[in-house]
Amino acid sequence: MKKVALWLAAIVITLVAAHFQRGTGPTKPVIAKFSFEDREYSVSLPRSWETTISPKEINGDYKLLNKELTQYIFIDSLPVNAVGVFIYKIYPGEWENDTIVPFRNGSAFHITMPALPPAAKIEYSFYIKSSSDTTSLLPASAIRAGEENIVLRFKGKVPLKALIPHIILMFAAMLLSNFTGLAAFGKSVNVNKYAIAVIVTLGAGGLIFGPFVQNYAFGEFWTGWPFGGDLTDNKTLIAFVVWLAAWLLNTKKSSRRYLYIVAALVMIVIFSIPHSTAGSEYDHSKGEIVTGR
Repeated sequence: MKKVALWLAAIVITLVAAHFQRGTGPTKPVIAKFSFEDREYSVSLPRSWETTISPKEINGDYKLLNKELTQYIFIDSLPVNAVGVFIYKIYPGEWENDTIVPFRNGSAFHITMPALPPAAKIEYSFYIKSSSDTTSLLPASAIRAGEENIVLRFKGKVPLKALIPHIILMFAAMLLSNFTGLAAFGKSVNVNKYAIAVIVTLGAGGLIFGPFVQNYAFGEFWTGWPFGGDLTDNKTLIAFVVWLAAWLLNTKKSSRRYLYIVAALVMIVIFSIPHSTAGSEYDHSKGEIVTGR
């Protein structure tokens, strides 16, 4: 099989895998549909927001910081009499609800609330009602955007200088892994050098820039084995070890090209696991971030 065909096949597999991973997982927004005054609307309900509390500020009582955050929910073409209502509580646990009536500016509903620490979660509902409904906070005519409560996790701000190299290198590692696995079926391509490229890009993207991204977001460089149960860290480590082992076992005189096929399949399976699954979570009872939630 010619290299061009191999690269095209590898690109297709990588794009499909990336699309699947992006479309799954606990941080993907929920697209909800609802009707208001006999017209259908849709809204993207977020499951991840940046907080104004940095990971370095979570020690002690974060409430003493008196910080707020403002985030947005956008709905296009709503009539001017449409009012938003945001009801949330800390998740998980038995906490009381808080209610916010967002300031509306065109399609944007500005939700200003007390800031929560990175990795803290809330469970929320978002309602739309008419400004003429004054009998109660949520009259019978209020329209709920979504059938279930949304669980949202907060994170610290991740600078692009860490995020962009992480994304590019992880995408490159997946592409090189798929190409090497496909090329290993034949004998016309020197797959060992491509295996080295997989190890280098995966190591740099997942084990160097990945921890920096996580530290900016949640205040910890590494929360996988042996320090914690973070699934994202652990799956990256497993993929790296499998590829390193496949390359080492192919440096001997005997060729074990099939190991690269196995490593590529392991990479696809591992990175099909939704991103941020079983990740960091702020434990309000302990006042610290725990992992594997």
